[in-house]
Parts: sequence; structure tokens; C-alpha cells
Amino acid sequence: MRKIGLISDIHGNITAVEHVIRDARENGVDEFWFLGDLLMPGPGRGELIELLQKSNTTAFVKGNWDGCFTSVIEEYDTINYEDPEEVYIFKLVKYVMEGMTDEQVQFMFDIPMTVEKEVNGVKFHLSHNLPDKFNGGDLVVHQSAANFTRLFDHTDAKVAIYGHIHEPLIRQVGMGDERKVINPGAISATKGKGSNYAILRVNEDATWSVEFKYIIHKHENELEYARHYELPYFDLYEDTMLNHIYHTHDAEGINANNEKYDYVEKVKTWLADEKTQIIFRKYKE
Repeated sequence: MRKIGLISDIHGNITAVEHVIRDARENGVDEFWFLGDLLMPGPGRGELIELLQKSNTTAFVKGNWDGCFTSVIEEYDTINYEDPEEVYIFKLVKYVMEGMTDEQVQFMFDIPMTVEKEVNGVKFHLSHNLPDKFNGGDLVVHQSAANFTRLFDHTDAKVAIYGHIHEPLIRQVGMGDERKVINPGAISATKGKGSNYAILRVNEDATWSVEFKYIIHKHENELEYARHYELPYFDLYEDTMLNHIYHTHDAEGINANNEKYDYVEKVKTWLADEKTQIIFRKYKE
């Protein structure tokens, strides 16, 4: 029997993923599949990539935040400084890049939208959201069977595994349809005090099962880590960790931080620097 840890939506929360990997190891997991949203808005950077690679993560798919990271590099000269949310993403990307090697930045560009894995004769299709769309609410739990059918548009796999919605889920696609859909939930603590992940067990006779896990942990270590590495928008991240409130589209809160810490000018200076532009142009080529 193979035991595979299904993990998703880390969002830079390095101490949470350390807890999850430790718990999974104690439950006999020796391989992980990651379902997207690796970086931002938390403090984890290159060390987070290194941790997953060293933990035998054999599959990565690109999430919407991972797409934001690469898009900033590809479209750095299109930023709208009047949009607080754009400044927010650019400032976070600046922070992340300062803690990554060139190889790790390239790794983020190389992550695919979908991956297929076959274990003991069972084929699994992995994506962050829809195979051709890593954002949006198409696959939240109350959506119709027709939406979940789209996970299988370009595969003959019988099981699709995705992330993005931050809620554990297992369901048949629809009545009379034996295809199954799994979501392990999120490692980042945005809807509770802990982290969700799942353990996929695949037997030699091609039967399989999934166990959902919930790890409760304190956030003090994560916040201390964020303080130590001077994470931008720390107060917004702290509110997410302690009160489970999203600030991704909180234009008012983001703008208050931009004004308080002069983030607009800092991003302008960063993007105008010739060294930054040389680096960005390298990844655009």
C-alpha cells in the first residue's frame, strides 16, 4: 500500500506545513502531492520550496497565487500604482524574491497547471482548480455536477484532486457517475485554528481510500517568524492568523499599510532599478 500526503494552499505559512509534514510522517506518509498556492502572503520563501522538495513532494501544480508571482515578473511594467491590491502583490513578490535563488524562481515558472499520477493502476488527475483556470469559484462545494465534470475534460483518470477552496471534500461527480473528486483543504490557517490535509491510501489491488486530517497548532511561532523576516503587511497577516480574516481584497486595509510604510515608493524604486529589470527580462525571454 502507498500512503501519499495531499497538501494544498500553504500560502507561505512555513510553520504550519512543518506541523503537517511531521504529522503525516508519523502516520506513515513518505510522499506528498502539492496542489497549488505555495507562496504569499505568509513569510515562507525559498526555504519553503526546499522543505517540500526534501520531503519527497513528487507532484506540484500551479495555484492562482503562484500565477500572481510569475505574472508580476512577466508584466512588471504594467503595474497600476493607484490600485492598492496591485501594490500589495508586487510588494509581496519583492519580499519573496529576496529570499529565493534564481533556480527557485525558475522552479515557480516551471510548475505546470495539471499533473497526472498513476499508483497501483489507479490514475489521479491533479490541478489547483479547473485544469485551465486556477482561480474563481467554479468548484466550491455547492457547485453543480457539471462543474466538477470539467475536471475530467482532458483525462481518463477516475479520480480528480484539487485545492483552492480551502475546504475538505470528497464526492462523486454526480448521480450514476463513479468518478470521484477529492479536496484535502488548506494548510494555511484561514478558516480555523489549524491545518487540513489528507492521506491517500492506494492498495496493490487498485482500491483506494482517503483520510482527512486536521492539525491544531498555535500561531505564535509563525508570527514570530514573520516578524523576524520583516514580512510586509504584517498586521494584515497577523489578523488572518489570529482571527481568520482575509485581506487579499481589503483595499482600505492595504492602502493604510501602503501609506504608513511608503510601500508605493518602495515598489517604484524596486521596479526602476536596472538590476531588477535585468532579472525580470531574463525570465520573460
